[in-house]
Amino acid sequence: MKIPIQRIKNNEKIKIDTYIKNADLGEQGTLITPIHIEGTLTYVGSEEVFFEGHLSATVELTCVKCLKKFKQNFEIDISESYIPQYFLNTAQGKEERDLEELRVLPYQNGVIDIDKIARDILIENIPPYPLCPECRANQ
Repeated sequence: MKIPIQRIKNNEKIKIDTYIKNADLGEQGTLITPIHIEGTLTYVGSEEVFFEGHLSATVELTCVKCLKKFKQNFEIDISESYIPQYFLNTAQGKEERDLEELRVLPYQNGVIDIDKIARDILIENIPPYPLCPECRANQ
C-alpha cells in the first residue's frame, strides 16, 4: 500500500489498518501469518511524516543451534519519522535536532510505502541468531 504525501498533507492524519500477505523476508525467515500493521500517519510539516502504530506477525525461523524450524510471534510498537530522500543530501536535511532521539527514515517519489515499512521493521526485529525455545532454555 502506497500513500501519496499529498494525501497525508491534505488530511493531516491518515489511519492505517492493513494486512500484508506476501512480504519476502529473504533468508531471515518465512512469514506464517500476514503482517498486520495499524497506526496513524501524521503530516508534521516541512515534508516530514510521523508514523506511530503497531505491527504483529508470526514468522518461521531456523534455530542456529539445532537447525529445527520454530514459530515466533512478533508484537512491535512503531514510532518513526519519514522525510524525503533528497533532504538527506541537502542542507535541509541537517536540522537542529538530535536524530538519535527519533528514528528518521527517507521516503522517495512523494509516497510512503506501508508494505516496505512493515517488512523492514519486521526484518530488523528478527534476531540475528535465532534460538528455538528448547535451545534457549538450555543455555
